[in-house]
Amino acid sequence: MPTTPYKMINGLSEVIGNYDAVILDLWGVVHDGVTPYPSSIPAMEALKKAGVPVALLSNAPRRSSVVTARMEEMGIARDLYGPAVASGEIAYHQLLSRTDPWYAKLGRKVFRTGPVRDHSMFEGQDVEVVDHLEDADWLLCTGPNDDDAKVSDYEDMLHAAKALDLPMLCPNPDREVIRGGVRIICAGAIAGRYEELGGNVRWEGKPLASAYDFCLQAFDKGPDAKLLVVGDSISTDITGSNNAGLDVVLVTGGIHAEELDAPRGTLPDKGKLDALLAATDRHITYAMGDFCW
Repeated sequence: MPTTPYKMINGLSEVIGNYDAVILDLWGVVHDGVTPYPSSIPAMEALKKAGVPVALLSNAPRRSSVVTARMEEMGIARDLYGPAVASGEIAYHQLLSRTDPWYAKLGRKVFRTGPVRDHSMFEGQDVEVVDHLEDADWLLCTGPNDDDAKVSDYEDMLHAAKALDLPMLCPNPDREVIRGGVRIICAGAIAGRYEELGGNVRWEGKPLASAYDFCLQAFDKGPDAKLLVVGDSISTDITGSNNAGLDVVLVTGGIHAEELDAPRGTLPDKGKLDALLAATDRHITYAMGDFCW
């Protein structure tokens, strides 16, 4: 992938005049899974005041309605953004329609891993959740059952599932996230290990370009609209934006803050950021230390 120059900025106000709309990541950009970052709500309010439409695209493995409800609980008003698309919503509709050949082959009986908050994936679905792998037709992995779990905790289960040749649906490609200041594994870490073992994994969400297509359909923006993505993860947000051909801001104070040695709100040393981008073969349009106006 060719490298392109990027610009270090202190806030969206420096460049937002070049764009018609914004697509925001949530975890690591707007909030930390527990509370909003101090600058995020003011930034969303400024975008609204400037007349710039905002859509949300999150690798949350649950229905979009659950995501928006959680945002309101955090104090993020619903009128600050338009469409909210969770990767779980994409998977949900695929499961419901089963028009895609991979989904069409799935049976009714599913064995799941993940927290109770992800049960919305089964709303209105013709499925039966089973307690034993031997009874399952497929697996749904929405994350670890407990925040302090490790991938190794699922090793025996994954080997048993592979022996049964069970396909796995993973509606969250994220490997890890920082929740309330603590780094925890996500569904993608468990599903990635299953794939390493030779398991059949179907991914939904970023970095797949299809996630952006789903978001843009909900956004109802014309083909000539100039869009700007804001995200904090090289592996999902930046890769997904590159795959979709969209301009992107990397919030360096998110998941990569530690390796860039730049706390949230500060810009990293350009050499360190250049090295990270080169190592991952990705390019960005802008870098800023926090999601702020």
